[in-house]
Amino acid sequence: YYEQSRWRFLDRTQAAAPPGEDFTTWDLARIFAEIDRWFARALSSAEALKRIPIAQYDALLEKGTMPDSYRPTLYDFIAHEALAFYTSAEQAGARSEDAFELSAASPILGSTEEFMGWKAATADTDAPEVKAIALYQALLRFHRDDPDRTAFLHVDLERLSFGYREAAGEEKAARYKAALRRVAAAAARHELSSLALHALAQVLYAEDALVDAHRTATEGRNRFPESPGGKLCGNLIGAIERKSLAAEVERVWTAPFPKIAVLYRNLARVHFRVVRNDWTASLEQGRFQGRRYGGRVSPDELAEILAAPPVLAWSADVPPAADYHDRVEEIQPPEDLAPGWYFLVLSASPDFGKDDNEISCAEFWVSELALVLRTENSGGVIEGFVLDARSGEPLAGAEVRAWRPKEERGARDAWESLNPKTTGEDGLFRWENVRVRSYMVHARRGTQELATARDFHISRHSPAEKPAAQTIFFTDRKLYRPGQTIRYKALCMEVERSKDRYRVLPGQQVIVVFRDANGKEIDRRTLRTNDAGSASGSFVAPRGRLTGGMSLVVEGSPAGRTWFNVEEYKLPRFRVTFDAPVQAPKLGEKVVLAGKAVAYTGAPVDGAKVKFRVARRVRYPAWWRWYYWDRESPESEAREIAHGTAMTAADGSFAVTFAALPDLAVAEKEEPVFRFEVNADVTD
Repeated sequence: YYEQSRWRFLDRTQAAAPPGEDFTTWDLARIFAEIDRWFARALSSAEALKRIPIAQYDALLEKGTMPDSYRPTLYDFIAHEALAFYTSAEQAGARSEDAFELSAASPILGSTEEFMGWKAATADTDAPEVKAIALYQALLRFHRDDPDRTAFLHVDLERLSFGYREAAGEEKAARYKAALRRVAAAAARHELSSLALHALAQVLYAEDALVDAHRTATEGRNRFPESPGGKLCGNLIGAIERKSLAAEVERVWTAPFPKIAVLYRNLARVHFRVVRNDWTASLEQGRFQGRRYGGRVSPDELAEILAAPPVLAWSADVPPAADYHDRVEEIQPPEDLAPGWYFLVLSASPDFGKDDNEISCAEFWVSELALVLRTENSGGVIEGFVLDARSGEPLAGAEVRAWRPKEERGARDAWESLNPKTTGEDGLFRWENVRVRSYMVHARRGTQELATARDFHISRHSPAEKPAAQTIFFTDRKLYRPGQTIRYKALCMEVERSKDRYRVLPGQQVIVVFRDANGKEIDRRTLRTNDAGSASGSFVAPRGRLTGGMSLVVEGSPAGRTWFNVEEYKLPRFRVTFDAPVQAPKLGEKVVLAGKAVAYTGAPVDGAKVKFRVARRVRYPAWWRWYYWDRESPESEAREIAHGTAMTAADGSFAVTFAALPDLAVAEKEEPVFRFEVNADVTD
């Protein structure tokens, strides 16, 4: 039920009241506790489960991709189902404030014998990580003396993988890699060594050490090619050796032509084709729909481009990248291209075929024209200049067309042209009062032509603003108790912002309606403004109704509304303050904060109950976002690390003590700042 409805539980906050019998209403912590209880009951018969081969349940269980020897008994099956629960990411939503933190320096990434003899020192025995550790240890002890080492080695690898995912500490990666190397060496004659080498190669791959990752994965594949680990190594080798090819070109080429920036990987030679196309025909036939907003050439259009005869074709050798990383090489294109619109196609294979090949396509213009738009999106006007791309001088006699999508049915992707314009001596073209649509502009002068890269939208000016009358409310307070009088003043005025003109409305009749939290009418008043445009009145906050946000609303004109709250509340009789620490707190040490509860009369509040909580939040230095621009910005949520109770002394004082522990999941090299927030609620 939880797996099918996890979104319900993840959005719920923990309830203060004890949960009922209906599990559909439980919070995340309660349903996790119940799942844990059933797993504990299932595993309580461990000895009986260990004697039942998993093959007896083949008719009931869906077969996985791993052999039965990896999890040979029903006990293995249930224990791994429990491990999947205890190690799930959702467990973080039910963590306690002093939850167990798994350190990378602990035996979780140590040798097998060290891990099996380890007892995690924590008071949080219900932590899912602690239960997962106990299960891994139980499975290892169960399979330690098996003649077939498969299950034992597989559990050990899963234990290491769990530690790598969950442990915190800068030495985590180094210890994990060392542990995987130990397993791969100790089990060199077993097929699980290939799985260990695959895990090691994955870490190296994530660290961008592609040469080491390739060498490690190759060793794993060569040891046991047909084993699950060997096949996974083969997949990783394929990912590292995968070819890639892309190109970055300037959109407009003017002699001397700009170089082509070729971005490639695992290639030694790149093949080029240049195919000419008709921009106007493509637009009329609706081929621009996928690229209007900067999209790529569609597969169908690419197929047509590859089938068309190229006007140029050549090949170029590129320096091979022995480290399997991307490289960029600049290639000089031939200079013998006539003005026009072209597609540049790059291919890893000389036949430009689809199978086992990388193809990249980019469009460009060869033109000595430059288009400069000076369009007001809200003015219903399209205008701009046609210039000489070399000198920047305006060009007269250029024919300019504006294109927009057709509105006829069945022509959704096709475009139509407005009446063409011809530029004058200043190179200017202009259309006025155009319809609200998307547009593209194309210019032609002799053999030279050029079009805008993408479409732009034109809208009309909004109608002239009319004077608007409104009512502004002022109340004497924002919070009332039931039965209190709500005093208000209404100011009626007329506003014409476009002319910066404001005036009050004397003698204006105003109907003020008092509405409750459900929007239902409680009372109403009919008022008339004085010479200053204002009127005043009062209502009584109702008793016996739902409290919350209530409002005063003008019925009719001039419109206006204001909100306020009606709540049952008590005025505070005392205040609670914290003194600054006597000594500067140090990370990792205990912090003692002195607080005091004092009545507003100045008398101390003694014998009052204090409930406090301490939350930790991580802040990163200002340079972090700039230095790690290619990484996702970390979001630090406040995590409760301590809570407790105390009593105020005769002088109203109390103390809050907690350990200012850092978040071990944050590397010290990133220079984090830990902010601790202390909240205390005092009840007298």
